[in-house]
Amino acid sequence: MYGRLRFDDLVVVLPGIGGSTLHRGGVPVWKPPLALGGPLRRSGRALEALAGEPGLLDDPEHDDGIVASGLIGLPVAIPGLAKLNQYGRLRRALRERFDLAPGDCAVDGPPANYFEFAYDWRRDNRVSALRLKSFLDRELPKWARTLPYGRPKTVLVCHSMGGLVAKYYLDVLGGWEHCRALITFGTPFRGSLPALDFLANGVRVLGTRLNAVSDVLGAFTSVHQLLPRYPVLLDRRPGTPPGQRPGHVHLSPVRLGTLDPARATAAYQDFHRRMDTHSPGPAAPLLPVVGYGHRTAQTAVFDGTRLRITTDPAALGAERRQFATGDRSVPAVAAIPVEMSERSTWGWENATHSTIHATDDVLARLLRLLAFGGNVLADLQAPGDPAPGTDGVRGVFPLAPDPHALGLEVDDVHAAGQPVVVTCRGHGVTAGPLPPTLTLSPPCPPDRVTLDEDEGAARWTVTGLAPGTHEVTVSFAGRAVSDFFEVW
Repeated sequence: MYGRLRFDDLVVVLPGIGGSTLHRGGVPVWKPPLALGGPLRRSGRALEALAGEPGLLDDPEHDDGIVASGLIGLPVAIPGLAKLNQYGRLRRALRERFDLAPGDCAVDGPPANYFEFAYDWRRDNRVSALRLKSFLDRELPKWARTLPYGRPKTVLVCHSMGGLVAKYYLDVLGGWEHCRALITFGTPFRGSLPALDFLANGVRVLGTRLNAVSDVLGAFTSVHQLLPRYPVLLDRRPGTPPGQRPGHVHLSPVRLGTLDPARATAAYQDFHRRMDTHSPGPAAPLLPVVGYGHRTAQTAVFDGTRLRITTDPAALGAERRQFATGDRSVPAVAAIPVEMSERSTWGWENATHSTIHATDDVLARLLRLLAFGGNVLADLQAPGDPAPGTDGVRGVFPLAPDPHALGLEVDDVHAAGQPVVVTCRGHGVTAGPLPPTLTLSPPCPPDRVTLDEDEGAARWTVTGLAPGTHEVTVSFAGRAVSDFFEVW
């Protein structure tokens, strides 16, 4: 039995939107299983507390008493926008493999080299990046003084929007000088279609628009910073000439539902473009992990009346159809940083957005990547990438999608007492004597699970599930994909 490996650098884990618990005076404002499955479905004090003062939240000096107190310990969903599985698996994997000294971001305590950076995801990502810089400016020199040799740097392990916080710190606030590696899982560097749907059409659950929730969450600047920054918008208004190329959301000549065009433009110009102009380029120690194999929104169509989000890859064009995939939330093309547009040194994972940071395969690869040591991590973007399957660092995460990947589909929220339909697509899933298997987590087993075929896909109908959060895993031919859903 091997002991834990020595690790001299400072590891920081950053969660996605909704991935940090929020408290005021010790009372939870956002903490699973509260979230939208609890009081936030209704207008009330919990929703008012989360809303805060939208006009002040972007001020770094503003303090409304709400603090980010830790990473979520249970799955949480913002239906239509994001689903995040808990971060306990990632924490356990890192701390069991490496000899890390855990610290508390909120306390100026003894030297440490493992931190979980909880941040107030309601606020502008630039505010969170400033907090990240202040925290690292305090902790990195402190940790360096404990080492007899070398110069430790930061290793930032980020899920979803956490990668945007880290990237702004690195690009704009000078963090690259102190960074060994930025590793991202499903980070929407170029935005995501669910954010556009969310801001233009509001939160919809079980066919009903949750107006109060839509108004509160739609006011957050962080959500606008998730908007697509690449051309995804097709103008299909009557009289529009055919064959028009897709356009940028922030340049739309017409208002798209409830989306505020001024805030969309500000998110692009003041956040994303600032990273573009300060980015150190493709030589940076950056490794994005891109989810694929799942039906993911790719195109927005405006017909003059409503904005419709679709998985049709029409906006990508024929030359980019190989990117017409994703992790169910973030399109593959959006998970690739702008400065890596001409290079193929990103990793691919057949995982859903909610669990791309927490599957057994991903965690094993992450541990292997970190175990290579600082010198190899610093050379992540060097020329001469090895072919897929080799033992080089860039071969730890697959460099090409697997044609036998599985695609998992399940709605975010289901009504109690109604059947839950889970669909799995992939090569051969309905052929042969060994069908795919479905596994559901607690709280309670279902009354009945039936499997049939639906247009070449495997489809399970699950009845009798108790209210709560259920994790679902589909396994077939040595592969497995997971996601979760809520029953209200």
